[in-house]
Amino acid sequence: MTRSTGKRRHHFKNVTPTDPVITPFAEWTESNQVFFKRFREWLQACGYGHVTLNLYSVAVRRAIGFLNKPHQAIHPIEDLERVRQHFHTMPLKPGTQREYEKGLRKLAELLNEERGNKRLAERFIDWDDVLYDLPEGLGGHLREFSLSQQKNWREEDRRKRTVELLSVLGIPLRWMVSSLSLRSETDITPQAWFSYVDVCIEQGRSIGTINCRLSRLQSFLRFVEENGGLICQRMMLVRPMKMSPRVPRDAPVSDLRRLLEENERESHASHTNLFRMGIMDRAWLHLMLYSGLRTCEVRRLQVEDLDFENKRLRIEQSKGLKDRLVYLNAATVSAVQGWLGVRKSLNPPSETVFFHRHRPLTPNYCQSRLRTYGKRCGVKITPHQLRHSCATLLLNAGAPVLSVQSLLGHERLDTTLGYARLYDGTIAADYYRAMSQVEQWFRLPESRSTPIYSPAELVALLDSLARGTLNENQRETLHSVRLGILALESQVVKVQR
Repeated sequence: MTRSTGKRRHHFKNVTPTDPVITPFAEWTESNQVFFKRFREWLQACGYGHVTLNLYSVAVRRAIGFLNKPHQAIHPIEDLERVRQHFHTMPLKPGTQREYEKGLRKLAELLNEERGNKRLAERFIDWDDVLYDLPEGLGGHLREFSLSQQKNWREEDRRKRTVELLSVLGIPLRWMVSSLSLRSETDITPQAWFSYVDVCIEQGRSIGTINCRLSRLQSFLRFVEENGGLICQRMMLVRPMKMSPRVPRDAPVSDLRRLLEENERESHASHTNLFRMGIMDRAWLHLMLYSGLRTCEVRRLQVEDLDFENKRLRIEQSKGLKDRLVYLNAATVSAVQGWLGVRKSLNPPSETVFFHRHRPLTPNYCQSRLRTYGKRCGVKITPHQLRHSCATLLLNAGAPVLSVQSLLGHERLDTTLGYARLYDGTIAADYYRAMSQVEQWFRLPESRSTPIYSPAELVALLDSLARGTLNENQRETLHSVRLGILALESQVVKVQR
């Protein structure tokens, strides 16, 4: 059990292979054991699921045990071909045989990467495997479209994003091939699409998933047309299915406060490792909650990107390969500087701000830590909810929506509005502020000298504001103003009597 997560660490069992020519894991050199663990982490970073990861890992574990040589000496072609031939002598099902061969190709990719064999992004994908059951012309266009999209992605994300794109497009295309005898892009018609939609609805697919696949499919067809191919023009007129308005996924202020308090307790822990993790977690928690950073932006943040003098940091090549400036409040500056002070004593492996066990944070690190904190304090908050909450808190505190859009790096204003919701107190304050102007339009000349608000209206306005997103100092100020208004009203009543 780990003290940070409360879960048992992943370990590798020493299963004795049934094949006598394969060396057991426990008899490997320490270097090979570390390399095998690194292979699994590499697959996870590429976005592979649990089942695929295990299948590929079994194949590589058998391969390393069969070769029984240091991984630095394994030849990506000759040695792995020997392993492949050995697999063919084993009583494996055809499906398992094919998955094992995929695992060997992944092993070859990692070996080439670690030896500095830089290759084109195209060669990270086994095109024969992912396009094997699609018509040749359609598969070729799909490959060209995938490669054209890679210019919009960071280099380290290209493999994962390409796999996701091929999955989203491949699912409807393969259904059309098997059910409607699809042969080319011209066969992708509205009738074919709506037949596929009917199947998705029967399977319980969400409207969002269906609309996402339609959007990608239309982008693919537009690419084919721009490159001289023929498509069904009516397919471009198909509209996405209507969805109910998106409900913002911000976290309640009370839950956020409990989360921060739990992190604060960890940052004062007596155990050294827990103390260090608590200090680091506090820094990226503040960056997400108060500055709206994404998880990937936290993981890629460099020391040189920080500008404490101007209380801001620079985000480079984020989503959509866009750069932007993000501003920091005093609490965030203090939290990040606190972590940098601890960071110096840990012999940082690179200029990356955040790291764990001398390696950059994994894609799931922040989510795992939030889950741990949430279990302790009884709340459930995801990393992206912190970003939603940042937008909500800023808008309700009076920040212009265009400023929030720029801070979060949204291309469209609708996206920003979909991230946040207005509190009742904010709506009430906006109503009274606007209504005071409306009343002026209908006020008679002799009555325009009367106060805009009555004391009761002012008290109601203050009460509505108090239910919004205020800190303790602001609440105390409102309370003092409210008491002052009530005292002033009582004095006016006494004078009138």
